[in-house]
Amino acid sequence: MKDGSVPPLSWSLDPSDVATLQDPDLIYQRILHSLLQYAGARRGFIAVTSPRDSRFRILSDENVEASLLQRFSAFPLNAGSEFTQALNTGSPFILQEIMSAPLHPDSLFDFPLLTALGTTLIIPVHEAGGPVALVALDVSQGWSPSQLGDLQKLAQQLLPPLQRAQLLRALRSSELYAATILGALEEGVLLFDMRGALLQANAAAHRITGITDPAQFPPAFDLRWQLMDPAGFLLPVDDYPGVQALRTGVTVRDTQVLFTRPDGRQLIASLNAIPLMDSHIQVGVVISFTDITHNYLLQQQLEAQALHDPLTGLPNRRQVTQLLRHLCSQPPSGQAALILIGPRNYASLLDRFGQRGADVLQQRTAQRLEEVVAGRGVVTRISESEFLLITTEDQPDRLHHWTQDLVTHLSGPYDLAGTDATVIFSLGYVLHPDDGLDPDRLLHHAGLAFKEAAAASQPTARQFDVEMAAGMTRRLLIDDHLHRAVETGTLSVQYQPVMTLPEQTVHSLEALLRWHDPSLGNVSPAEFIPVAERSGLIHRLGSFVLQQALREAVHWNAGRHQPLSVNVNVSVSQFRDGTFPAVVQAALEMTGARPDWLTLEVTEAVAAHDLPGVKQQLDTLRATGVRVALDDFGTGYSSLALLSQLPFDVLKLDRLFVQNVHLDARRQSLLRSVIQLGMEMGFTVVSEGIELPEELAFVQACGCTHVQGFLLARPQSPDSVQVLLNRPA
Repeated sequence: MKDGSVPPLSWSLDPSDVATLQDPDLIYQRILHSLLQYAGARRGFIAVTSPRDSRFRILSDENVEASLLQRFSAFPLNAGSEFTQALNTGSPFILQEIMSAPLHPDSLFDFPLLTALGTTLIIPVHEAGGPVALVALDVSQGWSPSQLGDLQKLAQQLLPPLQRAQLLRALRSSELYAATILGALEEGVLLFDMRGALLQANAAAHRITGITDPAQFPPAFDLRWQLMDPAGFLLPVDDYPGVQALRTGVTVRDTQVLFTRPDGRQLIASLNAIPLMDSHIQVGVVISFTDITHNYLLQQQLEAQALHDPLTGLPNRRQVTQLLRHLCSQPPSGQAALILIGPRNYASLLDRFGQRGADVLQQRTAQRLEEVVAGRGVVTRISESEFLLITTEDQPDRLHHWTQDLVTHLSGPYDLAGTDATVIFSLGYVLHPDDGLDPDRLLHHAGLAFKEAAAASQPTARQFDVEMAAGMTRRLLIDDHLHRAVETGTLSVQYQPVMTLPEQTVHSLEALLRWHDPSLGNVSPAEFIPVAERSGLIHRLGSFVLQQALREAVHWNAGRHQPLSVNVNVSVSQFRDGTFPAVVQAALEMTGARPDWLTLEVTEAVAAHDLPGVKQQLDTLRATGVRVALDDFGTGYSSLALLSQLPFDVLKLDRLFVQNVHLDARRQSLLRSVIQLGMEMGFTVVSEGIELPEELAFVQACGCTHVQGFLLARPQSPDSVQVLLNRPA
């Protein structure tokens, strides 16, 4: 075509023609061929820019050597090059005319490439963000500069068909990508249309179901699937996840079903059914599934283990919670009892026999409970040392007697590691629905009743009442304030003299902890000592009293020819870890007190805690010169045996022996005999609780030379004691 012979612009791309094409390559070819014809060019190509690497990708070409296309697409589209600037204008241009000579270092082309391309007309195709494609036409045979303006208008018509071709290419790539992904999935996938007919099944679907022929897959609504729930009950077709999703348009997830393969093997599958939408219209359903048989069976095994205590085989706390939820969800029909029971001296037994001995105890306790409770209810283990019985009982009076008998039956000697260990049980119980309507409240109230029983002096069973809840609130308040009292110094120690007879001079002084709280007022030791025992604060309180008493002993004994001793009470907890002798020795060294100025008072409960361990610690203390007293003698079961087994120096008779003894001849005989027994065994016998002159006269007549009580002196401050000591004899 010669210059000036080009016909006026009469070509336009027919949108309806392009719209019928579904192949993006054909659309590119149609566009390029039409432009070549219009421009009278023999060769050309269409390229798109790539934002990712700023290079060109050839979409279609006609009569262009492959080497030229490769060289063209190999150069980067540099931002500052003449070529890039020309593209950004959006106007057609002749490539060779915009290139400077010599070429700028950032230019896209070199001279050999420009020469090989000939006279090249570039038609940029723009969208809002800039150039997205170009058409390159070889117009070496002739061209008209007037055509450039018409070609700029023509370029605007190229954008829609190019975009459609790009979209078709992307869809084709997506479908291929989706098919590749679908085939690679380990998850089975089935696609059904709205009629339930199978449209597609991936390889995993064949492998998992064992159905090799796609024609053998039943329709979605077909009962031949024979789906069952994991328990083996046949599901109605309406309950199939795929059917539900088809009928409701709602996704169904994580449904577990039992499926039988053609080879007879059964498997547990987890199914998801997702509605397939097209322009907001449901056109089918996608069912995905995985074989979870192994995990399901493992989970069933783990759940069974999770519901039972591995040591005893009894239902554990998790299963108890399920049982109680079921109980509380039903309308009450009669009464059910929740009975919490366990050894009150478990901690000491654990210290003495170790975990192995404690495990044996739990196993034998479980056996005894199952024997006793057989036919009456369920025995469960809810903690390391506690069992819970759930039973129905319509007669509360009979239940109370039965629980008392149960405590007696369980308490007693157990063979642990070849040694008979005395195990004392406590029991607390609640009634449903009277004492609570939900599991947490019932267990909480049973725990309160159990704690009340454990705090009693004798093995017993206690039923919950509302006062226990109030008492717990009070104990929590005391516990909170008591921790602060140790820090703020609101604790003090008073001393009650032990007097000698007949002179009624001070022999020793019992240290008694006292507490006045700014908001609670005076709090009785009967209240705060048990709280301190439970919270572990008793160790700090015990050390505080010990150090204070020894400091006062040093002060009082300064210059005395006949030294006084201070008596300090020791709790069960202080003996538990075996370090108490070291605590006493440290207090003696810190205060400078002599060991023989200290008498430690222990109760029968302390001795029963761990007889060999307590004996060893007391022997260690006595070897240093510290004296030991058995306090509250006569309130337990094994007092006489303890007198011969433990190294006591002093025997303090409980007030029960002394109270109103002058009014009862039988009690007079008993007290006389006990005093005589103690003295014959070499103990210093002290009668506690002397409040009446008649009581004092009687114990003195029995030969008792040491007494203590309000009649002679009340607990008093260290300053008052000093006044008492300074009083002339």
